[in-house]
Amino acid sequence: MLAPLVLILVLVSVTPAAAAERQLVDEVVAVVEAQSITLTELEAETRIQLAAEQSPSLAMIRLDKPILAASLRRLIKERVVLAEVERLKLFDLEGGEREALLKSLRQRFPSLQAWEEFLRKLEMTEEEVGAVLARGLRVSRYLDNRLKLSAQLRDSELDDRLRELGEKAPHTAAGREALRRQLAAEKYDKQLTDLLSDLSKRASVRVLDSLDAADPLAPSPGQAPQAPAGER
Repeated sequence: MLAPLVLILVLVSVTPAAAAERQLVDEVVAVVEAQSITLTELEAETRIQLAAEQSPSLAMIRLDKPILAASLRRLIKERVVLAEVERLKLFDLEGGEREALLKSLRQRFPSLQAWEEFLRKLEMTEEEVGAVLARGLRVSRYLDNRLKLSAQLRDSELDDRLRELGEKAPHTAAGREALRRQLAAEKYDKQLTDLLSDLSKRASVRVLDSLDAADPLAPSPGQAPQAPAGER
């Protein structure tokens, strides 16, 4: 019978007595297509996402369980899509593209010292950070290819919704445009949820610690796998 958590353990051999003890080094929280996601990896990728999409300073904060749980849901979805991208051998990046992603992230930091401190916090090299950014861009390009055109809102769909709303329908051009954006986002989220559901049926996903009670594969509106800021 499998234990509820898969732990990576190392023997501590400082003294004969300590040789029998085990020290927790890392924890595998999920496995997607035989590729494990460890807690350390999850924390690092969460910080990269925060630095790329919000701010470098926010990426240095203490990560609590709700933040990590949300990030794990996003990362599992990204890995499910990535498995399909790699199976189809699509959207490989050129070396220059990866370096451009890395440069864009590096320039968000106020100084070289701040960037190097960030790398130390991650315990990753620039090349490893670049690999994380490249995966995100490949996933983003695949989703754009699969969904962007089909998720566009047709005028007839907007007209149908306006008729449904009746007197509550917006009467200004700005109001109608806001409604169009809302409906387009809802349509994209629906198609993304359907795509993830379809891909998840073909992918092997095992969650060992969701970090909360939520279903890591449940749809999360507005939380599609994303590329770094400026690449979407």
